[in-house]
Amino acid sequence: MSRRTGILLGGVAVILIAAIAVPLALSGGPSSSAAPPSSVAAAAVSFPPASALAPVGSGPPGSLAPSASRPAASGGGASPLGHAVVATRIVIARLGIDLPIVEGDGVDAPLYKVAHYPGTAWPGGGSNIYLYAHARDGMFLSLWNAKLGDQVVLDLANGAQRMYVVTEIMPKVPWDDMALLAPTPHEQLTLQTCTSYQETAPRFVVIAVPQT
Repeated sequence: MSRRTGILLGGVAVILIAAIAVPLALSGGPSSSAAPPSSVAAAAVSFPPASALAPVGSGPPGSLAPSASRPAASGGGASPLGHAVVATRIVIARLGIDLPIVEGDGVDAPLYKVAHYPGTAWPGGGSNIYLYAHARDGMFLSLWNAKLGDQVVLDLANGAQRMYVVTEIMPKVPWDDMALLAPTPHEQLTLQTCTSYQETAPRFVVIAVPQT
């Protein structure tokens, strides 16, 4: 199975989307309201072809330019933190998610941890914070049951907390849609897991914005 790390574009690391795959539920995969299975076997990691990568803002299909069909996040505005702060833990109480956050490499998804996608923002940075994890029990499997209005709490390295509220749920994002890694004009939190072992299976993505 192929692996890619990333390439420097204009001095900024831009990395392909990490696909964290799990087995399909008997119903054929998750939806925004589907209950996840009680247990899941080991997952795998796969990538879009290298030819899909294009510079930010270049526009062609497969580029990192923001998707025209998905409006930019709003509601965050200028960050009250004043500067970016590393997040060390994510808690989504209603979904039973309570996991440490580590810096990812864009290749491997660690077990029982959530990875931060390299080159994306941190809380207070005013842009896109991208976190991903396996869809397994004790990790992001219950993300399949996310609902609009769910509260997401990030513990920060400085001892503070940052609250977000879920505003968008995308249960079938194409595996090679790299627009989700693009910077956003306002702070948003992007959470990703997967729906199948298949390398080209859709991704399950949840968007949250700072709670005001």
